Amino acid sequence: MSNVPAPSPLHGIYFKLSALVLFCTMDAMVKALGGTYGSFQMMLFRSGIALLPVAVMIWHAGGLRAVRSTRPGLQAVRVCIGICSMFGFFYVFPRMPLVDAYAISFASPLFMVALSVPILGEPVGWRRWTAVAVGFIGVLIMLDPWGIQFHAISLIVLAATFCYALSTVMVRLLSRHDKDVVTLFWFAFCASLVSLVGAIPEWKWPPFLDWVWLITLGLLGGFAQILITRAWRLAPAAVLAPFDYASIVLAVAFGYLWFREEPSWTVWYGLPLVIGSGLYILYRERVRARERAKAVSS
Repeated sequence: MSNVPAPSPLHGIYFKLSALVLFCTMDAMVKALGGTYGSFQMMLFRSGIALLPVAVMIWHAGGLRAVRSTRPGLQAVRVCIGICSMFGFFYVFPRMPLVDAYAISFASPLFMVALSVPILGEPVGWRRWTAVAVGFIGVLIMLDPWGIQFHAISLIVLAATFCYALSTVMVRLLSRHDKDVVTLFWFAFCASLVSLVGAIPEWKWPPFLDWVWLITLGLLGGFAQILITRAWRLAPAAVLAPFDYASIVLAVAFGYLWFREEPSWTVWYGLPLVIGSGLYILYRERVRARERAKAVSS
């Protein structure tokens, strides 16, 4: 018998945090390149290049027969919602400050926790609701939403955020029926086709250096998608949702260092709440992991 411990929700948290680092870096690159290339062209690189690591997974899984879904209808719905979310974010990142876009997108943990109850039937205790609420309050303090000009583009961010939350909850639902490689392949494949159709009218041929940036963007998104899909398989939505707040640290850093977007003084007041909410959930999962280990060994 193997002594290697089985994956736990704690592993899901680590996968989620790793994916956030890659996604935030990709988002900053989308913002930097958005002034030159259209949303569909960047989506094409994001989805098409992402097929490379997915292809390796398919090969290890035994070939194309490994991507056959037992729930094709659910996969189709998830793909459509995911593409809408991706297009929304790729459209707005070049058009508004990165930190402001993240401010609105941090509604996603609340959407995820709320959606996980009717869709997944997962219990959400008061501690997790409290962690989500505290983290969200911290984000509001940091980003001073009363100073953000809410207009049409902000509504696009909000709609993309809802689609992102619904899409990720559906990934966890699909993990009960299909392997990760199935969900990863069909999203990357369908998103590539849709992006190709949209990119043809707006195509701009990149110079060599931009090819490097665009390919890197796609690889970051591909590996991040693999990590996040694995995370949603391992941990409940209510456990992972508060960790979305951790990406604000990178958003502030990228905004200042890359785009000279200086954070407000309120950042330093809200940051402890954001970090604290994630660390509390992490602590609770460590406690529950030890309790499960004791129950199994007894």
